[in-house]
Amino acid sequence: MTNPVRKHIPTSAQVLKEQKELADREREARLAAGRKVVAQPPAAKQPQDEIERFTNQAVAPAKATSVAVPDTRTPQQTYLDEIAPASLVGRQIKFGKDGRFVTADDSEPIGEDVDFVALPDQTLIGYMQFNGEGEPPDRRMGLLYDGYIMPPRATLGDTDVSQWEIGLDGKPADPWQHFIYLVLQRGDTGELFTYTTSSVTGRRAIGNLLRHYDRLQRTHPDMYPCVRLKTGGFNHRDDRVGWVNVPVLAVVGRAPKDSTAKPNTSPAADLDDSISF
Repeated sequence: MTNPVRKHIPTSAQVLKEQKELADREREARLAAGRKVVAQPPAAKQPQDEIERFTNQAVAPAKATSVAVPDTRTPQQTYLDEIAPASLVGRQIKFGKDGRFVTADDSEPIGEDVDFVALPDQTLIGYMQFNGEGEPPDRRMGLLYDGYIMPPRATLGDTDVSQWEIGLDGKPADPWQHFIYLVLQRGDTGELFTYTTSSVTGRRAIGNLLRHYDRLQRTHPDMYPCVRLKTGGFNHRDDRVGWVNVPVLAVVGRAPKDSTAKPNTSPAADLDDSISF
């Protein structure tokens, strides 16, 4: 009887390397997409008539020079950018309208008792524009903790609200959506996921977690927070709307950044700095 083949689960270091490489390719793709011929600023010089007066020679006006930004991507990176431009790590997680976290590929809900190790320093932020079925979206994204700064919305174009399509709420929907990608690693299996969100409440949930992570780095720089995916909510001020479900990333402990170690989710681990829900 042959032994079953064991599924390879990447380590945290491998995940960080993969996400860094993906972000680098995204950055290079943005440079390539926005490549333009940029004129060199003119050097300080004397007026032409002054030069001619001192040298007794006619001087032809200098021609402007220009330098094109080189495409530094390797052939492999160029090919991958064309066929797989997305930067998801592992399986995608979404927060559904029914108030549950689900895996996007099969719509299976995720239990609120499942522990995940969050990798906040691999958080991807930016804008995304969808281009219709079968077409890859346009992205302006980068790693938050790698120093990426989101471009001002006005620089992306498509600012004429009258040209925007009507969204599900009956109002014009901005074609450029503000997204955040948070990488998660399941504590019991090591399987990788990416929670993606463009909603205000989803971005706020990740923002609260990132604030916790920043505090954690001051006291335990070798640790990642452990979280559980829960559902919170509030009563909307408009009675016609009623109860509104919101995603919550509840901190339940911390884990060594070396993901081979078992996460510590005991009550004493990190509850002094947990996120309420």
